[in-house]
Amino acid sequence: MINGCFFCPIYFYIWKTKEGTTMKRTIIMIVMIATLFTGMIFFSYAQRQQVVRADQPNITGQYGITIDADTGEILYGKREDERSYPASIGKMMTTLLLLENVKEDEEITVTENAIKTESQSKKIKLRAGEKLKRDEALKLMLIISADPIAESIAEHIAGSKNEFVKMMNARAKELGTKHATFKNASGADALGNKVSPYDIAIITKEALKYPIVLEYMNSIHTTLHTSERSPKIANYGREELYDDPYAIGSKSGLSALGKYTVVTVDEKDGKRVINVVLSSTRTQLYPDTKKMAHYAFQQLK
Repeated sequence: MINGCFFCPIYFYIWKTKEGTTMKRTIIMIVMIATLFTGMIFFSYAQRQQVVRADQPNITGQYGITIDADTGEILYGKREDERSYPASIGKMMTTLLLLENVKEDEEITVTENAIKTESQSKKIKLRAGEKLKRDEALKLMLIISADPIAESIAEHIAGSKNEFVKMMNARAKELGTKHATFKNASGADALGNKVSPYDIAIITKEALKYPIVLEYMNSIHTTLHTSERSPKIANYGREELYDDPYAIGSKSGLSALGKYTVVTVDEKDGKRVINVVLSSTRTQLYPDTKKMAHYAFQQLK
C-alpha cells in the first residue's frame, strides 16, 4: 500500500461531517495529495536503488573501490575497507610526500643504499650518485615505477627509510585513512605493509591536486633527464587503457603477495572518478576498473 492511503478513511469521515468547513476540507485535500505524492517519490526511489544494486559489477580483483575524485563519495565498493599488499601503487603516498616536501628545482641523489636494497627496474638501471630534479624523480617513479628512486626520495626527505615511513603513516592518518600501515617508500612486499582500497583512493585524491601527477599517470612515452643521461622511457602496459575511452591515467603494481594492483582515473562529462583494485589478475585488472568507472558514472548522472 502506498504510504498515506491508510489515512484516507479518516479524511473521508471528516469530509462528510457537517461540522467540516470549506477551509477544513481544503486543508485535508492538500494533506492527502502531499502524502500521496511523498509516498510515490519514496516508492520510486526504492525501486531505483534496487536496480542500482542489481547492476553493481562483479570484479575479479579481491578488493576494490571507486570514489568521486572531487567529493570522496564512495560510488562502488568490494571489501573496500579490508587490507592487502599494495605493490607499487603504494608509491602514491611517496608521490604526495615528494610534492609536499621537495621544491621543483631540488635535486635528488640516487643513494648507494637504495641501489643495494631495492630491486632495479628492467627498463632502466639507476646508478649511485646519479641526480634527478624533483619532477624527473616523480616521472621515474610513476612511469617506470623504479624502487631505488622511491628509496632515494625517502632518504632525501627524511634522512632514512625508517623516518620516512613514520612520515608516510602520519600523513596518511591526517588524510583519514583507516587501515594503512606503510613499511617502505616503494610499496614492495614487507610484513605489515598493507592498505585498503579506500586508503589508496583518498591518498590519490590528495595527490591529484598536483596536475603533474595526472600528467605522468597518463604518459606512455617520454624522456628522462638525469645528471648523466637522457634516455627514452616508456610504459607500454598503459596502452591497455585505450580500451576505456574515459580513462585518463593509471599507476599499476605487481608483487608476489599483492598480485596485480592498480589505481586509475576516469573522466566523463566533467565528472572524475578514482578506481582502485587490489589482488587481481593480469588480464582482468583494467577490465575491472572500466566496469567500476562505468557503474560509478551511472550514479553520478
